[in-house]
Amino acid sequence: MAAIQQVPTTMVSDKKKAILEELMLEARDKASLEPEVGGVKGEVVTRCIIFNRDKNRVPLEILYEHNWSGNPVPSYPPFIFNEMHPAQFKHQGTLPQGSKGGFVYADRKSFPARKWLVAFDIPKNKVYVEAGPIGPVDWNVVEVKLNASENSSYHEDPVFGGVAEAGIYNGQLNGAFTN
Repeated sequence: MAAIQQVPTTMVSDKKKAILEELMLEARDKASLEPEVGGVKGEVVTRCIIFNRDKNRVPLEILYEHNWSGNPVPSYPPFIFNEMHPAQFKHQGTLPQGSKGGFVYADRKSFPARKWLVAFDIPKNKVYVEAGPIGPVDWNVVEVKLNASENSSYHEDPVFGGVAEAGIYNGQLNGAFTN
């Protein structure tokens, strides 16, 4: 099993920060929506946009999901096709817990098959990502890492080379999975 190494935001290179900022701008342009916080009194709605930058244009499919508080509306998309068609969805929860969840998408057609994980906590503005081989997810461990994270996260699998990156800006979660 490959070791998971989370790179703190403060240690992410300027190039990777620029890529994440570009991703966030691209996501905002694609969504062309203002984030909703408190659409209904006491409710938090997180807008999410996730890009699949698979070099072979292989669709990614949902493998696992976990919701600590709130739920996706209507559900997490079953597939993320390619960069031209990012997955867009909402996750909503009530205060004080807010919107806190996680999901894993997988590329089952590559060898070895890989997964990309994103966990988020709104309104705390925290996001955590992992990339690596398909395997079980310990959501308790993910929650500990999420609680220790910041508003952006980057992870590169040192064995298989997959990259997961995500950031939260003004209540919107923007992310990309790359190989």
